[in-house]
Amino acid sequence: QVRLPVVVIGGGLTAIDTATESLAYYPVQVEKFLARYELLAARKGPAAVEAAWNDEERAIAAEFLDHARALRRERAAAGAEGRPARIVELLQQWGGATIAYRKRLVDSPSYTLNHEEIEKALEEGIRFAEGLTPLAIEVDAHGHASGLRVASRQFATDGTASDAVEVTLPARSILIAAGT
Repeated sequence: QVRLPVVVIGGGLTAIDTATESLAYYPVQVEKFLARYELLAARKGPAAVEAAWNDEERAIAAEFLDHARALRRERAAAGAEGRPARIVELLQQWGGATIAYRKRLVDSPSYTLNHEEIEKALEEGIRFAEGLTPLAIEVDAHGHASGLRVASRQFATDGTASDAVEVTLPARSILIAAGT
């Protein structure tokens, strides 16, 4: 189960792939959830389908149903207007995917091995955040990830780093794609 926003820890090509695949998978996941929900609700009624859900499941289901319906509306509007659907924009509104890397982008394995793949990922809405060292995962009342606390450093043009400041990135899915 993937929830947005996604944070991927790492800086290599696997981190790039993980972030792009997460954003590609999310619409499929929520649309399948909506299709299954609609099928069951048509057979049994929404109340019967939702009767066994606890508060946690109800909240996640509401998120998935809202997002799937928004995707459906956007696709319908795009079709009616003769334009491409703005799926990337919706995913970004919901938090999107961020790659959290401890060094600079230009120092990352993905940049040194295949900078073209980074360009494509950025075009697909992936954010690349430099100078972030993971410290802790923040959790919500249900024990699910709600954020990634990091030590954040800014880099000067000569590559020297500032003192670290703690910040928390919103994150419902935290994926590790680090080779170290």
